Amino acid sequence: MADYGKRWQILIDGINADVLIAVNYEGTDKVSLRYLTGFTGEGSLLVSSSEPRAVLLTDSRYVEQAERETEGTGVEIRKSASWLTTGVAEAIGALSVSRVAFASSRVTHRWVEQIQPLLTAELVSLPDPLSEQRVTKQPDELAFLRRAADITDGALERLLSEIRVGMTEREVALRLDLLIRESGAEDVGFESNVSTGANTALNHYNPSMDPRPLKKGDLLLFDIGACYRGYRSDMTRTFAVGEAEKQAREIYELVLQANLAGIAAVHAGASGVEVDTAARNVIVAAGHGEHFGHGLGHGIGLEVHEAPRLSQKSKDTLKPGMVVTVEPGVYLSGYGGVRIEDDVVVTDDGCEIITGFPKEKLLVIG
Repeated sequence: MADYGKRWQILIDGINADVLIAVNYEGTDKVSLRYLTGFTGEGSLLVSSSEPRAVLLTDSRYVEQAERETEGTGVEIRKSASWLTTGVAEAIGALSVSRVAFASSRVTHRWVEQIQPLLTAELVSLPDPLSEQRVTKQPDELAFLRRAADITDGALERLLSEIRVGMTEREVALRLDLLIRESGAEDVGFESNVSTGANTALNHYNPSMDPRPLKKGDLLLFDIGACYRGYRSDMTRTFAVGEAEKQAREIYELVLQANLAGIAAVHAGASGVEVDTAARNVIVAAGHGEHFGHGLGHGIGLEVHEAPRLSQKSKDTLKPGMVVTVEPGVYLSGYGGVRIEDDVVVTDDGCEIITGFPKEKLLVIG
């Protein structure tokens, strides 16, 4: 079990306030509640500098679930039908504190308007006080991330033998989602991107919108992940259907070299700009700089996109325990694209690749 008490202490030590409120209402901040308590439902959480250290207010729909999910953590569960506003305001009033912080990036403006008149304490807006704390993963978190990556690898391996020319992107995506869930994941990591032909040049394609059938000679791209104990994998692999055209093989080899260069540049102390540049220079030197329009990667954990960032605009420096994606790509409008993405754990002298599906050459499937 995670050391939630330590997480509470680190949080309070890092904010200039007596209490932090985290509110999950219809998904507004399920990440913070899960990170701080293990609870996956709706409610308001107070993390305080005094006793009780953590109070979770929720209603009758979630009380039993909350008790199960937070057992042994020290969280005090309180049943409250008005946990979103008056209930949490009363709980704060009972603590007799002067400054109460909240994450402005994780609540609605309407909630702030409702809660502010109910408090005598000063309400302090912080962008996201847990973001920096969550960026370095602890051993239990790393174990969950490795398991999510293993599930993704295995599900994709099982799927490839089933793929045939004529199947639609949507059919492939639905089958893959089922395989991921059957393999022990609590959910897919995010909406699966399964694209073929010219659609592989679309970075965030939805295979259900206008599903295209797989044709011989097409590229087939998977941007996929699994969610295990809340932690997510994010892997991209690109294949050829039936046969591999010369252009597809050339682009694939270029992106593979960029992927390897980016991974080689990942180590503690490296900046997000430096790692991005190492991979980007490979693609630029081949004359495809304009066909690689996104950053090289991002952090991953309870969210599929979190700090740190690997890009030309990044202000981050890598530290041991951070987990980032390395995902260069080349996208040719009207033809297709290739992206190869791995999840890597930053170490003192390099990194550990936790996505293991083979990528050494453009595989022909179907």
